[in-house]
Amino acid sequence: MYVTLMQTLRAFFGADTLLRISLIIALALIVVALAAWVTSAFRAGLARWQTAGGWRGTLASTGTGLFKVLVLFVFARLIITAMHFQATSFEQQYGRVTEKNRSAVLMKWGCPHEQYELSVNHTRKRVWVTRQIKPVAEKSDITTESFWKDETPPVQAIDGKLPLVISTREEVRDVEVPQKSIVSADVSVQLRNNPRQLGNANYAGYDDAWALRYVVANPSDLQTTARLLFSLPAEAGLFDDFYLRMDGSNYLDRTKSADNAITWDIAMAPGAQSVVEIGYRSRGLEHLRYIPKRMSQTGHYRVSIQVDGIPAEKLDYPIGSMPPAEKLGELRGNSYLLTWKLDNALTSYDIGVKLPLAEQPRYYYARLMGEAPIALVLLLIVLVLPRLILGVPVNVGVALVLGSAYFLLYTFMGHLADVMTGFVWPFAISAYLLTMIVAWFRLKAAGSLLERLQDVIGFAAFAALYPLAVIDQDRTALWMQGFYLVMLLYVCALILRSWMSRAARP
Repeated sequence: MYVTLMQTLRAFFGADTLLRISLIIALALIVVALAAWVTSAFRAGLARWQTAGGWRGTLASTGTGLFKVLVLFVFARLIITAMHFQATSFEQQYGRVTEKNRSAVLMKWGCPHEQYELSVNHTRKRVWVTRQIKPVAEKSDITTESFWKDETPPVQAIDGKLPLVISTREEVRDVEVPQKSIVSADVSVQLRNNPRQLGNANYAGYDDAWALRYVVANPSDLQTTARLLFSLPAEAGLFDDFYLRMDGSNYLDRTKSADNAITWDIAMAPGAQSVVEIGYRSRGLEHLRYIPKRMSQTGHYRVSIQVDGIPAEKLDYPIGSMPPAEKLGELRGNSYLLTWKLDNALTSYDIGVKLPLAEQPRYYYARLMGEAPIALVLLLIVLVLPRLILGVPVNVGVALVLGSAYFLLYTFMGHLADVMTGFVWPFAISAYLLTMIVAWFRLKAAGSLLERLQDVIGFAAFAALYPLAVIDQDRTALWMQGFYLVMLLYVCALILRSWMSRAARP
């Protein structure tokens, strides 16, 4: 508490020299005025001057008004400084997505998923032959020849005599058979929004289920061995219900795992085709991406993503991804299907979706506290300006109580978040409780009913409506313009009422 008090006081005087001097002078005048006010002689003298009229009455009234202005100025500066300090404190405590926390979340709940297309490479067996020959002459050098066995060249005569074949060595090698193997692809993804929380921060998470179906072929006229490689979408994670089927039969027990991928080989006759089906369930963070082979044409290629739990207007695409056939502006609700048709297409883009940033409910309090000084100034204007227009004395005590209550509204709301989840209940409880206290305080007091109702309604409006306007980031400026218009209309009505009252006097 001592550290908080000292930091608030240092911030109160600020770094600007003019502001610091003004605050010191204001505080000195307030101290002198209070010291004088506690003496009965000063109070009696001030009362005589006010009732005497003339320049003495004017000077006494001006001094009293100046004292009220200085008190409100110092009070507003102190509360605004405290609000800024609390905003910084809440920002440090709530809703911060730190790199350390994010790394822990990645280890616990998975990484962004980036699923590559199935890779298929064809090879065939060929025999590589190395033979050594020696001419008939005794002192001739031995010559080494290398060639494919199915392309064996005949031994050539040297000086009319066939050389001797000293040795022959054969080596079986796998030789790549370049060709486009995937002739059809159907990729189906189900993505369900599932945010994660660690510490005081939320993270955009999801559950995903993949079903990939490829038709692979050997369009060559050679017998080949196809090596298929399926990379997993993340280096770390859990992949449940994983299955791999070849032509409808389980093939998972014939695969090998290496380098975050599984591989398997199948023998393919010339012109043969096989259906490969792969699927799994997992969970990831932030975005999901499917990456087809770059600039590779496929006759039939379809991708679909069923999205559940994410409003279409908040969905986005990762950098380097193509949009689906559907327009997000035309989608409704939180459940919809996105489709991509890439038949006979060449592309260097990916396919994917990016989740909206996870809302940080407690972080709202830092934002509210940061915007609260504006509301406090507007509230003081609502309390003071109507009284000036109507020629009614400004009660500094009432203004200080209502200003303090408005400050406590935000701090109480923020600390309720420690014991309650979400934003709605802490906001509703604090706004209701502080408004009821202010209503009891003002409605029980003496004085004009209009002034008391104005204070209660003004406080209730700034306690309930202003925070909602700040939270609605897309329309904050519009709501604030509405506030200003209502205040302008109210001030105009008071001015007209004052003029009419003066005109009605004899």
